[in-house]
Amino acid sequence: MTKSGREKTSIITGRNAVLTALRVGKAVRELLVESGAEPTGKMAAIMDAARDEGVRVRRVERRELDSLAGSSHQGVAAIAVGAPQPRLKDVLARCASEGRPACLVLLRELLHEHNLGAILRTADAAGAGALVLPSRGCAALGPEAIRVSTGASETVAVIRQSVTQALAALRREGVTIIGAEPEAEKDYWEQDLTGSVAFVLGGEDCALSQPLRDACDALVRIPMGGHVTSLNVSVACALLLYERLRQTAATGKRESR
Repeated sequence: MTKSGREKTSIITGRNAVLTALRVGKAVRELLVESGAEPTGKMAAIMDAARDEGVRVRRVERRELDSLAGSSHQGVAAIAVGAPQPRLKDVLARCASEGRPACLVLLRELLHEHNLGAILRTADAAGAGALVLPSRGCAALGPEAIRVSTGASETVAVIRQSVTQALAALRREGVTIIGAEPEAEKDYWEQDLTGSVAFVLGGEDCALSQPLRDACDALVRIPMGGHVTSLNVSVACALLLYERLRQTAATGKRESR
């Protein structure tokens, strides 16, 4: 509850994100559907899921959806009751209780919602359970990030915490910390990425700071063969996560979730 006694709410937009929220049991209070939208395909699945969960469905004009969620809502928006902020120790405890190695992504900064959504989508697909971002100065988990994540914003924890403090906690739990550094001597596929791993990346416009490099157990590079000197942070993250998934499959180990 807020100080005024009212529930905190969040807006989920985009058909994939809304459907995932309903299916994973997100506390959706109301579903807003554009007037005239045909209940076919993905929209039909959303309406069915809302009915199964007892969620009130309200038909609204497009301009109301535009005002509430911008222009990328795809004709639907869910008003959800805000959940408590996820905590790193809870993610690690869940992995331990399920007997699975932890897999996390930490970023020094992340400025754009679109990149946040893209990283969440990849993290879900590749089996990472959490994304750790600094408490200040990073992109919000807003409508654009939620839409781009296509539902992964409901399955991957977004933890707001000092990255330095998070790395210290991960080290105490025996998680191997792998930093992505352009000047590293080892290519990322040469490093053992199985077991409990945390990947540390810079951001859209910055590399790892020296303290973050020093906190890593190993530094790896993504080789660049063209004229550009770096990849988009979401692409770099995808390469690392899928190399871990490949190595995990090759060794027969269970990946994190």
